[in-house]
Amino acid sequence: MRSVRAVVFRKLINAVITILIVLTLNFVLFHVMPGNPVKMMIPQKPNIDPSYVDMMMKKFGLDQPLYIQFFVYLKNVFSLEFGDSFRTKTPVIDLVTNDLKWTLILVGTSTFFMILIGMTLGVLAAWKRGSWFDTGSLGFSLFFYAMPTFWFSMILILIFAVEVHWFPPSGELPIGMTLTPFTFGTFVALLDHLFLPAVSLTVGSIAAFSVVMRSSLVDIMTEDYITTARAKGMTEVRMLKEHAIPNAMLPMVTLIAMDLAFIVGGAFQTEYVFDYEGIGYATITATQQDDYPYLQAAFLIIAVVVIFANLVADLTLTYLDPRVKVK
Repeated sequence: MRSVRAVVFRKLINAVITILIVLTLNFVLFHVMPGNPVKMMIPQKPNIDPSYVDMMMKKFGLDQPLYIQFFVYLKNVFSLEFGDSFRTKTPVIDLVTNDLKWTLILVGTSTFFMILIGMTLGVLAAWKRGSWFDTGSLGFSLFFYAMPTFWFSMILILIFAVEVHWFPPSGELPIGMTLTPFTFGTFVALLDHLFLPAVSLTVGSIAAFSVVMRSSLVDIMTEDYITTARAKGMTEVRMLKEHAIPNAMLPMVTLIAMDLAFIVGGAFQTEYVFDYEGIGYATITATQQDDYPYLQAAFLIIAVVVIFANLVADLTLTYLDPRVKVK
């Protein structure tokens, strides 16, 4: 049997290899894209001096062989040097860090509530299997799961922002307000602007957690040790709390990590519809304006976040389930 240390080491190595593959693909894909990034940074004039174009090519190392460019790219990545944005002429790392902050607030809030609500619905549906609540919660979850995120976002804006004026239709804070200094008024304004985007992301992803939790719990409740617990006179609530739910949680750990990529993809649509300037909104804008340095940094950071989430899930399963250690 392999030790926990060996399993953890193997998973860390796999994560590092995956990141290196992502780094390579991130370099190759942006080099095979059509267009010359230097021409986007110089004045679009027919009489531009060709020597100036050559000078810019040399400045950014684009006249070097691809393998030299690749090693320079790796050096810059590990030093968090992604160059300047074509749009704002400011360091990309500063832009990505600021945009990522808003996306983490949105995705973090949505993930917390989708896990909490989804698992609660799944537990209650499994406990009341075959009841009207079971059927109704399943239908509710699947209905919103099948609904396109961008369309649901627009419906929320139409109802709660345009018609009843309960929440603002766009933005992450009122115009002119920043997170610093962080006061109670800032917190209230943040929640006010965060509510509709968070609901848009949360409701659409509840089904995945509720259905998996229900299925896992239904299987667990047929096990012999559950029957034994009931035969000993243990109440249903205590049986669920101490035996069934902890064992049904194992598939949820994997689902949370796997669903992160979907959540991030949904955040792209939600941020753009709500004009919420996170990394998803900025990535769409950068795509429209051919801002290659920003796109390269954003794709890499998103990929690393997803890989890290899956690594944490693997390590958590290794700790929670001894059977994983022998695989």
